[in-house]
Amino acid sequence: MSNFPIIATMLSMVLGLSVTRLLLGAVTVFRIRRAAKLDWVPIVWAAILFSMQLEFWWAINSLPEVKTTFSFPEFLLLVLLALSLFVSAALLLPNRSEDEQAELRVYFEQDGRYALLSLSAYLFFGSIVNIAFLRTSPLALWGVMDLIMIALPIGAFFARSRKVYSSIALIYVPVCVIDVVVSLAN
Repeated sequence: MSNFPIIATMLSMVLGLSVTRLLLGAVTVFRIRRAAKLDWVPIVWAAILFSMQLEFWWAINSLPEVKTTFSFPEFLLLVLLALSLFVSAALLLPNRSEDEQAELRVYFEQDGRYALLSLSAYLFFGSIVNIAFLRTSPLALWGVMDLIMIALPIGAFFARSRKVYSSIALIYVPVCVIDVVVSLAN
């Protein structure tokens, strides 16, 4: 008997909260646009995160084709993926009134950039899932893409220079598009 319905329900609940949190942050950014200066870098990262949330949600539908039953540790690993997306969404954009006082750039540099570490964690654990569940080689194209996609947000997190972390955000967009194309093709 498949335990996929339980897994799909739990993952969908956490992902739904994650998407909700990101969208509420986007509404907050829209609402504060007159009082606080907007910044394109966190908005780009938010769009990237949204695409990853949707891609993961789509991938959940393919799980029964890969594996019919899941152990509790496997279930926890999948929940960890969804939770890391939620943490990224919760940190990336402001949602509290005290966060709304500063410019979006200041918020991102102080707090929002921590979302990038959680995003890298999601991609790292996703690689483990690909190796463990799909039995794919980490030396395949997706493995190389994952390494790049894990490293770039970490680099942006540690970058103190606006020029560096904004350049990484721009580089990440086509990398993310390529990753989506490769993922959905498989």
